Amino acid sequence: MAHFGMLRDYRFSNDVDDIRGASLYGIDDEKLGKIDDVIFDHSSGNIRYAVVDSGGWLSSKKFLVPADRIRVDAKHEDDFHVDMTKKQIEALPRYDEDSYKEDKGYNEPAWSDYDERYRKSLETTGDVLHREGSTHTITPDPSQMPATGEALPNEDELEPERVAAIFNDPTPNPNRARMRPSGIAAHAEDSAVAGQTVPQEIPTRLEEEALDRRPATGTTGRTLDQDSNQRLSAFEDHLRRNRVDITSSCRSCDVKKDRVA
Repeated sequence: MAHFGMLRDYRFSNDVDDIRGASLYGIDDEKLGKIDDVIFDHSSGNIRYAVVDSGGWLSSKKFLVPADRIRVDAKHEDDFHVDMTKKQIEALPRYDEDSYKEDKGYNEPAWSDYDERYRKSLETTGDVLHREGSTHTITPDPSQMPATGEALPNEDELEPERVAAIFNDPTPNPNRARMRPSGIAAHAEDSAVAGQTVPQEIPTRLEEEALDRRPATGTTGRTLDQDSNQRLSAFEDHLRRNRVDITSSCRSCDVKKDRVA
């Protein structure tokens, strides 16, 4: 069973770029707080969560963000970004740091239960709204729903027969709206005059290979390699190299014999 812990007062050498103290921003450049600590696996040094100090806007004061969701922030140098809002964070299970201050705190069933509840909640926390105090999605009250068999407002305007005549005549006419299937058929009809087709362009093998080598881009236009969090990865590498020293006072795991370079 994995045993997790925090850095707490541990300090790295001066040449290590410590992420603790960096700001964390959310969606719409909303400042969520500052990274106060990390929760990591003592046996591997892998970081599981960043512990974020909200600065007062959250009742529990601190909250967790999975390390794999944290990215560099393109707008704020040396800071980080996560695709979450304050409202989404408030919907997550409350994090009580005092419950895990003992050496065995992150190894006991209480932590495993919290970790599992957090991950499940994270999967369902998004644009889905929930009733207060419930995990069920909001559904309209009966008074908000039309009676069974009742016609919708302006339902007669939605009948397809009213627009069918527009598409019956196949004669080319650039002034008439057209409906085209997606994919190859749409490409074949992509010409200046309705009804006319152009030869389908089949890429050569070299062109296909060039497309395969094209770097994927994220929402900011940066390549995924550039958008990966090199600073967090470098910090995690330093943590791994120093984990024996970091965990030397931990009485819950035996890593002293597992010396690392």
